[in-house]
Amino acid sequence: MQADQTFETKLGAEARIELADWFGKLAIRKIRSPKSYRSETLDKKLRARRTREETELLHQAKLVRVEVPEVFFADPKTSEIVMEYVKGTLLKDIQERKTTKEIYTKLGIYAARLHSKGMIHGDLTTKNVIQSGTRTVLIDFGLAFISDRLEDKAEDLHLLKQAIKSSGSRLSTHYFDTVLDGYKKEAGEKETLRVKDQILAIEKRGRYARVD
Repeated sequence: MQADQTFETKLGAEARIELADWFGKLAIRKIRSPKSYRSETLDKKLRARRTREETELLHQAKLVRVEVPEVFFADPKTSEIVMEYVKGTLLKDIQERKTTKEIYTKLGIYAARLHSKGMIHGDLTTKNVIQSGTRTVLIDFGLAFISDRLEDKAEDLHLLKQAIKSSGSRLSTHYFDTVLDGYKKEAGEKETLRVKDQILAIEKRGRYARVD
């Protein structure tokens, strides 16, 4: 999802995403794409299930005080979700240091709130956070799932760490520490240390894999 005036219909591996008019409101329509390599019956079932799950996870995220787009309409039969169009700036495009630090702190808080209820975002990157006025909005729950595994929580944050690092900012380490500070505010020091240690374990496995 883009957040600016130059939005164009996007056809990704998972879904087609386009602008729509919803009773006078600018909205986003997301329709999960059929997969030709699956049987038609199985494909419909899987797309319907993922549409239901994404809709439910967006609802649950709101209940734990995570800012997400409002869902206006969802139909698992057509694999379609119509949701709020959030106008603002993607986190990856924000340069102002004070604003960026505040957003990363809030993002850490959001991650902790989701994880506390067994929700894993699955695509926690700087491309999926929009700053809209005073709102910090987490978008694209298309890969989200339910899990209480420490590994999955750590993978969620590890992906964010990689996204921050890939920005090339000399402050990338500082920014991820800011994410962890926000996480600790919500989850507590003990849980944050557990997740942090698991992130280090994931990174260590990655280094060994590259050496091999």
